[in-house]
Amino acid sequence: MSSLKIHVMVAVVAVIVLGAFLPSHASTTVDEPAKYNPTAPAPSPSHSSPPPVQPVIVVQGVIYCKSCKLRGYNSNMDASPLPNATASLVCYGDEESNYRVLNQTSTTTDKNGYFLVMVYDVDMFDRHSCRLYLRSSPTPLCAAPFIPSNPKLGLTLLREQVATPLPNGARGAYHPKSALMYAPGRGGKCPPY
Repeated sequence: MSSLKIHVMVAVVAVIVLGAFLPSHASTTVDEPAKYNPTAPAPSPSHSSPPPVQPVIVVQGVIYCKSCKLRGYNSNMDASPLPNATASLVCYGDEESNYRVLNQTSTTTDKNGYFLVMVYDVDMFDRHSCRLYLRSSPTPLCAAPFIPSNPKLGLTLLREQVATPLPNGARGAYHPKSALMYAPGRGGKCPPY
């Protein structure tokens, strides 16, 4: 066999072999390289307005431990702020609300005895029908209700005159008519803080 025939046969075999491995849609033209864009496309502008701010009522106060000289002791009150205590806000509905009752537990008091209740069901809130109750003390050494002395009696609320603006959506801030206070029980002693 001549060398020309061998070269032609090798070329034919190469074309047949390459044809078997190349995808059927492959073309003989070279595709342009993909254009790389290092940034994400900007989101399409939204024509919807931001969601409305949820209205809220803020109820806040301080829970104390009577006759205990703990951190933050107030000699005028003879009491100290009680951390890790809670209060309950209970609002009684009327015929319009089908006599529903709103019962919310406050945040746990911080080291200064401060608690907060955020009321989102503003239709159920009426300061004249809402009461604030002692809910829990962190220690049995200061768990006897002192103000109010009867745990079934709650304190009425007063609207606060806030000098700084309230958060967006807040309809008002309220606090109890007097401080909420626990005391050591009979024969009890102050907690060791």
